[in-house]
Amino acid sequence: MSLFSDSVSSDLLRVGWIGLGAMGVEMARNLQAHRTAAGLSPISVYNRTASKCEQLAQFGAIVCGSASEVADASDVVFLSLFNGDTVKTVVTEILDNSSGERPLLIADLTTVHPDSTRWILDDLARRRRELLLSRPVEFCQTPVWGAPPAAKAAKLVFVSSGASWRVLESLAVPAFAHTAIDCGEDAVRAAKFKVLGNFMIASIVEALGEAMAVAEEVGVGRELYLEFVKEMLPVPPAYAYARKMAEENGEAAKTQVGFTVLGGMKDVGYAIDLAKSAGMRLPIAELALEHLQWVKDKGDPNWDWSSLAFALRKRY
Repeated sequence: MSLFSDSVSSDLLRVGWIGLGAMGVEMARNLQAHRTAAGLSPISVYNRTASKCEQLAQFGAIVCGSASEVADASDVVFLSLFNGDTVKTVVTEILDNSSGERPLLIADLTTVHPDSTRWILDDLARRRRELLLSRPVEFCQTPVWGAPPAAKAAKLVFVSSGASWRVLESLAVPAFAHTAIDCGEDAVRAAKFKVLGNFMIASIVEALGEAMAVAEEVGVGRELYLEFVKEMLPVPPAYAYARKMAEENGEAAKTQVGFTVLGGMKDVGYAIDLAKSAGMRLPIAELALEHLQWVKDKGDPNWDWSSLAFALRKRY
């Protein structure tokens, strides 16, 4: 059952934001700008590195000193963090310390292992049984697809879950996403959906890297192969990654970072674990992880994950 009645407009809800990394800062800025333009209340923000909140404050956001302070000032709190452990820590802090009385909807935009989502839901259920919550709380997994440039342009794909999905979609679209996909009420399902979607993108990156490496060796050339990708696979991720791989010195993969090698290893690892839980394998994911590990060891874990093409050029 949704925390909020269908008659309640999302415009009237107080919104908070925790986490201002490469994705989070763009989404939060767009959300704040959207609410300012619509004459709505500003968002409350918190980030562990407080200096990152300054640019949001310039747009009118209210800076808070802790995650629980954001929760106390909000009806809906979006989380944009690095991994499941960080999400569990922040949610635990909120549940331990939040003292508000109004219902609280926590929407996690982070790509996490499904087990992390399950842990949070189990902990929340335990707190309900033991009457440890000062206010009604719902947790939803609401990941997004798209790199920082898409986040900056508010062109993300938003995945909603939970009973309050209508509220979440109305807050996200068009403020920081251009469309939404509803996963139903199961937050764990949404986490699995995101992991498998990222596996598909990783598979594209791996296949492009292999094709580019061979194209160079057999005399086709990376630039010519890029023309094939442009004409036959004109989807934004494929062409963007192929363009970076086509450069002779690979500077774009080092300086125009959309998704890091370290982040790619995390998400590909999640996909491999998810397949194992079903007694299956993802051979492409295993290969991509091996190549990303090579770049991490021999290059830089903060390069764009399209730099796995370097591993293919130099290892074989």
